[in-house]
Amino acid sequence: MSIKVKWDGDCRFKASTQGGFTFDIDATSNQALCPTEVLLSALGSCSATDVVLILQERGFEVKSLENQISFVLTESEPRLYKSANLHFVAKGTGLFESDILQAAEESVKKNCHVCLMLAPAINITYSAKVDEK
Repeated sequence: MSIKVKWDGDCRFKASTQGGFTFDIDATSNQALCPTEVLLSALGSCSATDVVLILQERGFEVKSLENQISFVLTESEPRLYKSANLHFVAKGTGLFESDILQAAEESVKKNCHVCLMLAPAINITYSAKVDEK
């Protein structure tokens, strides 16, 4: 597997995946995701995918799921991620907060490749809520 990142002027880059997908990255102008936002997006989407699949494997009909990632940075430069919390909000028939938490734990500690790669460097926690709407 490979990803190509091509400079597009200033602090902008175009990333291209082997599968033909492209996206913009911009470190300074707020016109695209910055590199660290790409990293957090990978963390959030990888763990959310796991949580949905785990809940479905356990017989739940998941109607929606959002993962809100909050983070803490170190005080001094370079500003590194110190911790991240994955807050899963899911809606589904017969779904309880404890079900989401169990799926999140399995994802963070066993399944999510991004979590497993980042966990030695940052503290990753998780929380959950059932969407009652």
